[in-house]
Amino acid sequence: MEPIGFNKEKARNILEKHDIDILIASTPVNVFYLTGLPTLHVAPNPILYVLYNQYPSLSLVRRDGEESLITWITYRSANEFSWVNDIHGIGSPKAAMVSVSDKIEEWGLSNSKIAYESLMPSYQSEFLRNKFPKVTFINGDHAFLDMRLIKSGEEIRRIKRSTEISEKAIMNMIEASHEGITDIELLQIARKTIIDEGAEGWDHLTMNLGSSDPEAPGTGTILKAGDLNRFDIGTIWKGYVSDISRELVIGQIPDGAEEVMNRMIKVQEFCEHNIQPGVNMKQLYDDANKFNKTLAKIGRAFITGHSIGLECEETHLFSPMKKLDQPFEENMVLDIEVWQNFKNQGLVGIEDCYRITGNGCERLSSLDKNIFVK
Repeated sequence: MEPIGFNKEKARNILEKHDIDILIASTPVNVFYLTGLPTLHVAPNPILYVLYNQYPSLSLVRRDGEESLITWITYRSANEFSWVNDIHGIGSPKAAMVSVSDKIEEWGLSNSKIAYESLMPSYQSEFLRNKFPKVTFINGDHAFLDMRLIKSGEEIRRIKRSTEISEKAIMNMIEASHEGITDIELLQIARKTIIDEGAEGWDHLTMNLGSSDPEAPGTGTILKAGDLNRFDIGTIWKGYVSDISRELVIGQIPDGAEEVMNRMIKVQEFCEHNIQPGVNMKQLYDDANKFNKTLAKIGRAFITGHSIGLECEETHLFSPMKKLDQPFEENMVLDIEVWQNFKNQGLVGIEDCYRITGNGCERLSSLDKNIFVK
Protein backbone atom coordinates (compact mmCIF):
# COMPACT_ATOMS: atom_id res chain seq x y z
CA MET A 1 0.00 0.00 0.00
CA GLU A 2 1.26 3.48 -0.91
CA PRO A 3 1.15 6.41 1.56
CA ILE A 4 -1.71 8.87 1.09
CA GLY A 5 -0.25 12.09 2.45
CA PHE A 6 2.75 10.95 4.47
CA ASN A 7 6.10 11.32 2.75
CA LYS A 8 9.29 9.98 4.29
CA GLU A 9 11.55 12.68 2.83
CA LYS A 10 9.20 15.44 3.99
CA ALA A 11 9.06 13.85 7.44
CA ARG A 12 12.87 13.81 7.61
CA ASN A 13 13.05 17.49 6.73
CA ILE A 14 10.36 18.49 9.23
CA LEU A 15 11.87 16.50 12.10
CA GLU A 16 15.24 18.02 11.29
CA LYS A 17 13.68 21.50 11.23
CA HIS A 18 12.12 20.98 14.68
CA ASP A 19 15.17 19.08 16.02
CA ILE A 20 13.10 15.98 16.86
CA ASP A 21 14.60 12.49 17.11
CA ILE A 22 11.25 10.66 17.43
CA LEU A 23 7.74 11.97 16.75
CA ILE A 24 4.93 9.96 18.36
CA ALA A 25 1.34 9.97 17.08
CA SER A 26 -1.35 9.01 19.56
CA THR A 27 -4.61 10.48 18.23
CA PRO A 28 -6.53 8.41 15.67
CA VAL A 29 -6.28 11.11 12.99
CA ASN A 30 -2.49 11.40 13.17
CA VAL A 31 -2.00 7.64 13.41
CA PHE A 32 -4.07 7.31 10.22
CA TYR A 33 -2.01 10.04 8.53
CA LEU A 34 1.32 8.43 9.42
CA THR A 35 0.36 4.81 8.76
CA GLY A 36 -2.89 4.42 6.79
CA LEU A 37 -4.26 2.20 9.57
CA PRO A 38 -8.08 2.65 9.62
CA THR A 39 -8.29 4.34 13.02
CA LEU A 40 -10.85 6.99 12.00
CA HIS A 41 -14.44 7.02 13.25
CA VAL A 42 -15.68 6.59 9.66
CA ALA A 43 -13.64 3.48 8.81
CA PRO A 44 -15.65 0.64 7.21
CA ASN A 45 -15.50 -0.94 10.67
CA PRO A 46 -14.41 1.74 13.17
CA ILE A 47 -13.43 -0.86 15.75
CA LEU A 48 -9.94 0.58 16.26
CA TYR A 49 -11.50 3.97 16.98
CA VAL A 50 -14.18 2.53 19.27
CA LEU A 51 -11.72 0.45 21.31
CA TYR A 52 -8.98 3.08 21.38
CA ASN A 53 -9.24 3.46 25.17
CA GLN A 54 -8.58 -0.29 25.62
CA TYR A 55 -6.22 -1.02 22.74
CA PRO A 56 -4.59 2.25 21.66
CA SER A 57 -2.83 2.56 18.34
CA LEU A 58 0.36 4.63 18.27
CA SER A 59 2.93 5.39 15.63
CA LEU A 60 6.56 6.47 15.92
CA VAL A 61 8.55 8.29 13.26
CA ARG A 62 12.32 8.45 13.60
CA ARG A 63 14.37 11.46 12.44
CA ASP A 64 15.40 9.54 9.30
CA GLY A 65 11.73 8.91 8.40
CA GLU A 66 11.56 5.27 9.47
CA GLU A 67 8.27 4.27 11.14
CA SER A 68 6.95 1.82 13.69
CA LEU A 69 3.29 1.04 14.41
CA ILE A 70 1.71 -0.32 17.59
CA THR A 71 -1.90 -1.52 17.41
CA TRP A 72 -4.43 -4.06 18.72
CA ILE A 73 -3.04 -7.57 18.33
CA THR A 74 -6.44 -8.98 17.32
CA TYR A 75 -6.54 -6.67 14.28
CA ARG A 76 -4.84 -9.12 11.94
CA SER A 77 -5.30 -6.99 8.80
CA ALA A 78 -2.99 -4.15 9.86
CA ASN A 79 -0.39 -5.06 7.24
CA GLU A 80 -3.05 -4.92 4.51
CA PHE A 81 -4.07 -1.35 5.33
CA SER A 82 -0.76 0.15 6.43
CA TRP A 83 2.43 0.81 4.47
CA VAL A 84 4.45 0.48 7.70
CA ASN A 85 6.52 -2.71 7.82
CA ASP A 86 7.40 -2.62 11.52
CA ILE A 87 4.06 -3.46 13.22
CA HIS A 88 3.66 -4.66 16.83
CA GLY A 89 0.49 -6.11 18.36
CA ILE A 90 -0.62 -5.21 21.89
CA GLY A 91 -3.49 -6.22 24.19
CA SER A 92 -3.70 -3.44 26.76
CA PRO A 93 -2.85 0.25 27.29
CA LYS A 94 0.18 -0.69 29.39
CA ALA A 95 1.38 -3.12 26.75
CA ALA A 96 1.12 -0.34 24.17
CA MET A 97 3.39 1.92 26.20
CA VAL A 98 5.84 -0.89 26.91
CA SER A 99 6.00 -1.51 23.18
CA VAL A 100 6.65 2.20 22.54
CA SER A 101 9.41 2.31 25.14
CA ASP A 102 10.97 -0.91 23.79
CA LYS A 103 11.14 0.67 20.34
CA ILE A 104 12.77 3.84 21.71
CA GLU A 105 15.41 1.69 23.42
CA GLU A 106 15.88 -0.51 20.35
CA TRP A 107 16.58 2.62 18.31
CA GLY A 108 19.10 3.74 20.92
CA LEU A 109 17.28 6.98 21.63
CA SER A 110 16.80 6.83 25.42
CA ASN A 111 18.66 10.12 25.74
CA SER A 112 17.24 12.17 22.91
CA LYS A 113 14.52 14.65 21.89
CA ILE A 114 11.06 13.09 21.63
CA ALA A 115 7.91 14.94 20.60
CA TYR A 116 4.35 13.89 21.23
CA GLU A 117 0.94 15.46 20.65
CA SER A 118 -0.57 17.80 23.21
CA LEU A 119 -3.68 15.59 23.05
CA MET A 120 -1.79 12.44 24.04
CA PRO A 121 -3.55 10.84 27.06
CA SER A 122 -1.82 11.66 30.32
CA TYR A 123 -1.19 7.99 31.20
CA GLN A 124 0.84 7.70 28.00
CA SER A 125 2.88 10.88 28.43
CA GLU A 126 3.50 10.18 32.14
CA PHE A 127 4.67 6.64 31.35
CA LEU A 128 7.21 7.99 28.86
CA ARG A 129 8.45 10.74 31.17
CA ASN A 130 8.91 8.29 34.04
CA LYS A 131 10.57 5.69 31.82
CA PHE A 132 12.99 8.10 30.16
CA PRO A 133 14.13 10.78 32.63
CA LYS A 134 17.01 11.82 30.38
CA VAL A 135 14.84 12.42 27.33
CA THR A 136 13.91 15.99 26.38
CA PHE A 137 10.17 15.90 25.66
CA ILE A 138 8.65 18.61 23.48
CA ASN A 139 5.30 19.45 21.90
CA GLY A 140 4.96 17.77 18.51
CA ASP A 141 1.83 19.60 17.31
CA HIS A 142 3.73 21.97 15.01
CA ALA A 143 5.60 19.10 13.38
CA PHE A 144 2.35 17.27 12.62
CA LEU A 145 0.85 20.49 11.29
CA ASP A 146 3.84 21.08 9.02
CA MET A 147 3.43 17.59 7.60
CA ARG A 148 -0.29 17.86 6.99
CA LEU A 149 -0.63 21.42 5.67
CA ILE A 150 0.83 20.62 2.23
CA LYS A 151 -1.37 18.06 0.50
CA SER A 152 -0.31 15.28 -1.83
CA GLY A 153 -2.03 14.73 -5.17
CA GLU A 154 -4.05 11.88 -3.70
CA GLU A 155 -5.15 13.98 -0.75
CA ILE A 156 -6.30 16.75 -3.10
CA ARG A 157 -8.21 14.21 -5.21
CA ARG A 158 -10.03 12.96 -2.13
CA ILE A 159 -10.91 16.48 -0.96
CA LYS A 160 -12.23 17.34 -4.43
CA ARG A 161 -14.48 14.28 -4.44
CA SER A 162 -15.67 15.08 -0.94
CA THR A 163 -16.48 18.61 -2.12
CA GLU A 164 -18.53 17.30 -5.04
CA ILE A 165 -20.59 15.10 -2.73
CA SER A 166 -21.17 17.92 -0.24
CA GLU A 167 -22.41 20.14 -3.05
CA LYS A 168 -24.74 17.45 -4.32
CA ALA A 169 -26.16 17.00 -0.81
CA ILE A 170 -26.77 20.75 -0.53
CA MET A 171 -28.46 20.91 -3.93
CA ASN A 172 -30.69 17.95 -3.09
CA MET A 173 -31.71 19.72 0.12
CA ILE A 174 -32.42 22.92 -1.78
CA GLU A 175 -34.42 21.13 -4.49
CA ALA A 176 -36.50 19.31 -1.87
CA SER A 177 -37.15 22.43 0.21
CA HIS A 178 -40.65 23.83 0.45
CA GLU A 179 -42.64 25.66 3.06
CA GLY A 180 -43.47 23.21 5.83
CA ILE A 181 -40.61 20.75 5.38
CA THR A 182 -38.75 20.03 8.63
CA ASP A 183 -35.08 20.06 9.45
CA ILE A 184 -35.39 16.35 10.26
CA GLU A 185 -36.48 15.60 6.70
CA LEU A 186 -33.72 17.76 5.24
CA LEU A 187 -31.09 15.99 7.34
CA GLN A 188 -32.37 12.66 6.04
CA ILE A 189 -31.92 13.90 2.46
CA ALA A 190 -28.36 15.03 3.17
CA ARG A 191 -27.39 11.75 4.84
CA LYS A 192 -28.91 9.63 2.08
CA THR A 193 -27.14 11.62 -0.63
CA ILE A 194 -23.78 11.32 1.09
CA ILE A 195 -24.05 7.56 1.54
CA ASP A 196 -25.52 6.98 -1.93
CA GLU A 197 -22.53 8.82 -3.43
CA GLY A 198 -20.12 6.37 -1.80
CA ALA A 199 -18.78 8.51 1.05
CA GLU A 200 -18.16 6.96 4.47
CA GLY A 201 -20.18 9.60 6.26
CA TRP A 202 -20.30 13.23 7.28
CA ASP A 203 -18.04 15.45 9.30
CA HIS A 204 -20.82 17.94 10.03
CA LEU A 205 -24.42 18.63 9.03
CA THR A 206 -24.84 22.21 10.18
CA MET A 207 -28.17 23.81 9.29
CA ASN A 208 -30.41 26.59 10.43
CA LEU A 209 -33.95 27.29 9.30
CA GLY A 210 -34.59 30.92 10.08
CA SER A 211 -33.41 31.70 13.61
CA SER A 212 -32.91 28.07 14.69
CA ASP A 213 -29.59 26.98 16.20
CA PRO A 214 -27.38 25.90 13.26
CA GLU A 215 -25.30 23.65 15.51
CA ALA A 216 -28.34 21.66 16.70
CA PRO A 217 -30.60 20.79 13.77
CA GLY A 218 -33.02 17.86 13.82
CA THR A 219 -35.52 19.15 16.37
CA GLY A 220 -38.48 19.38 14.01
CA THR A 221 -38.10 23.05 13.06
CA ILE A 222 -40.29 23.93 10.10
CA LEU A 223 -39.04 25.86 7.08
CA LYS A 224 -41.07 29.05 6.57
CA ALA A 225 -41.37 31.39 3.60
CA GLY A 226 -39.25 34.52 3.89
CA ASP A 227 -36.71 33.00 6.29
CA LEU A 228 -33.00 32.69 5.57
CA ASN A 229 -31.92 29.05 5.69
CA ARG A 230 -28.33 27.87 5.69
CA PHE A 231 -27.05 24.41 4.72
CA ASP A 232 -23.44 23.74 5.76
CA ILE A 233 -22.19 20.26 4.83
CA GLY A 234 -18.90 18.45 5.35
CA THR A 235 -18.63 15.03 3.69
CA ILE A 236 -15.93 12.47 4.51
CA TRP A 237 -14.62 10.59 1.48
CA LYS A 238 -11.80 8.10 2.09
CA GLY A 239 -10.97 9.95 5.29
CA TYR A 240 -10.85 13.46 3.81
CA VAL A 241 -13.24 16.32 4.50
CA SER A 242 -14.85 19.24 2.67
CA ASP A 243 -16.77 22.25 3.97
CA ILE A 244 -19.39 24.00 1.84
CA SER A 245 -22.40 26.16 2.73
CA ARG A 246 -25.17 27.92 0.85
CA GLU A 247 -28.22 30.00 1.73
CA LEU A 248 -31.82 29.44 0.61
CA VAL A 249 -35.02 31.48 0.82
CA ILE A 250 -38.51 30.34 -0.06
CA GLY A 251 -40.30 33.39 -1.48
CA GLN A 252 -38.92 36.89 -0.89
CA ILE A 253 -35.36 37.52 0.30
CA PRO A 254 -35.43 39.56 3.54
CA ASP A 255 -34.65 43.24 3.04
CA GLY A 256 -30.92 43.86 3.18
CA ALA A 257 -29.84 40.22 3.06
CA GLU A 258 -28.88 40.24 -0.60
CA GLU A 259 -26.76 43.36 -0.13
CA VAL A 260 -24.90 41.74 2.75
CA MET A 261 -24.39 38.53 0.78
CA ASN A 262 -22.98 40.43 -2.20
CA ARG A 263 -20.43 42.06 0.11
CA MET A 264 -19.51 38.71 1.70
CA ILE A 265 -18.90 37.28 -1.78
CA LYS A 266 -16.70 40.23 -2.71
CA VAL A 267 -14.61 39.81 0.45
CA GLN A 268 -14.27 36.06 -0.17
CA GLU A 269 -13.20 36.71 -3.76
CA PHE A 270 -10.71 39.33 -2.55
CA CYS A 271 -9.08 36.56 -0.50
CA GLU A 272 -9.26 34.15 -3.42
CA HIS A 273 -7.62 36.60 -5.83
CA ASN A 274 -4.87 37.64 -3.41
CA ILE A 275 -3.81 34.30 -1.99
CA GLN A 276 -0.79 32.77 -3.65
CA PRO A 277 2.45 31.09 -2.58
CA GLY A 278 4.63 33.47 -0.59
CA VAL A 279 1.84 35.77 0.60
CA ASN A 280 1.80 36.11 4.39
CA MET A 281 -1.36 34.76 6.02
CA LYS A 282 -1.57 37.43 8.70
CA GLN A 283 -1.10 40.20 6.14
CA LEU A 284 -3.79 38.72 3.89
CA TYR A 285 -6.22 38.75 6.80
CA ASP A 286 -5.45 42.38 7.59
CA ASP A 287 -5.84 43.37 3.94
CA ALA A 288 -9.18 41.53 3.65
CA ASN A 289 -10.56 43.38 6.65
CA LYS A 290 -9.43 46.70 5.20
CA PHE A 291 -11.10 45.79 1.91
CA ASN A 292 -14.36 45.00 3.72
CA LYS A 293 -14.29 48.44 5.34
CA THR A 294 -14.13 50.05 1.90
CA LEU A 295 -17.41 48.32 1.05
CA ALA A 296 -19.37 49.19 4.20
CA LYS A 297 -18.78 51.66 7.01
CA ILE A 298 -20.75 49.49 9.43
CA GLY A 299 -21.13 45.74 9.66
CA ARG A 300 -18.28 43.47 10.65
CA ALA A 301 -17.40 40.53 8.43
CA PHE A 302 -16.04 37.41 10.11
CA ILE A 303 -13.30 36.33 7.71
CA THR A 304 -11.79 32.88 8.19
CA GLY A 305 -9.47 30.64 6.23
CA HIS A 306 -8.93 27.21 7.79
CA SER A 307 -6.86 24.32 6.53
CA ILE A 308 -8.88 21.31 5.34
CA GLY A 309 -7.81 17.70 5.08
CA LEU A 310 -8.35 14.85 7.52
CA GLU A 311 -10.19 17.38 9.68
CA CYS A 312 -12.54 20.17 8.73
CA GLU A 313 -10.44 22.67 10.66
CA GLU A 314 -6.89 21.34 10.87
CA THR A 315 -5.91 24.83 11.96
CA HIS A 316 -7.02 28.42 11.35
CA LEU A 317 -4.63 30.02 8.89
CA PHE A 318 -6.37 33.36 9.43
CA SER A 319 -9.45 34.27 11.43
CA PRO A 320 -10.61 36.52 14.28
CA MET A 321 -9.40 33.79 16.67
CA LYS A 322 -6.00 32.96 15.17
CA LYS A 323 -3.60 34.17 12.49
CA LEU A 324 -0.46 32.33 11.41
CA ASP A 325 2.47 34.59 10.62
CA GLN A 326 3.78 32.48 7.76
CA PRO A 327 3.44 32.30 3.96
CA PHE A 328 0.90 30.32 1.96
CA GLU A 329 2.43 27.41 0.05
CA GLU A 330 1.46 25.50 -3.05
CA ASN A 331 -0.94 22.59 -2.46
CA MET A 332 -2.30 23.88 0.79
CA VAL A 333 -6.08 23.31 0.82
CA LEU A 334 -8.29 25.68 2.73
CA ASP A 335 -11.85 26.77 3.27
CA ILE A 336 -12.53 30.50 2.91
CA GLU A 337 -15.68 31.57 4.72
CA VAL A 338 -17.02 35.08 5.24
CA TRP A 339 -20.04 35.80 7.47
CA GLN A 340 -22.02 38.60 9.02
CA ASN A 341 -24.78 38.46 11.60
CA PHE A 342 -28.10 39.41 10.05
CA LYS A 343 -30.97 40.64 12.23
CA ASN A 344 -32.54 37.64 13.99
CA GLN A 345 -31.79 35.16 11.20
CA GLY A 346 -28.33 34.04 12.16
CA LEU A 347 -25.52 34.45 9.64
CA VAL A 348 -25.44 35.58 6.04
CA GLY A 349 -22.36 34.35 4.26
CA ILE A 350 -20.49 32.14 1.86
CA GLU A 351 -18.11 29.19 2.27
CA ASP A 352 -16.01 27.36 -0.32
CA CYS A 353 -12.98 25.06 -0.61
CA TYR A 354 -9.79 26.12 -2.41
CA ARG A 355 -6.39 24.72 -3.39
CA ILE A 356 -3.36 26.98 -3.61
CA THR A 357 -1.63 26.49 -6.95
CA GLY A 358 1.77 27.62 -8.13
CA ASN A 359 0.47 31.04 -9.08
CA GLY A 360 -2.85 31.55 -7.33
CA CYS A 361 -5.90 30.01 -5.72
CA GLU A 362 -8.15 27.41 -7.38
CA ARG A 363 -11.76 27.11 -6.21
CA LEU A 364 -12.70 23.45 -5.78
CA SER A 365 -16.36 24.32 -5.24
CA SER A 366 -18.68 24.91 -8.18
CA LEU A 367 -22.07 26.01 -6.79
CA ASP A 368 -23.48 29.45 -7.52
CA LYS A 369 -22.56 31.76 -4.65
CA ASN A 370 -25.74 33.84 -4.47
CA ILE A 371 -28.72 33.16 -2.19
CA PHE A 372 -30.87 30.44 -3.77
CA VAL A 373 -34.50 31.48 -4.16
CA LYS A 374 -37.50 29.20 -4.69
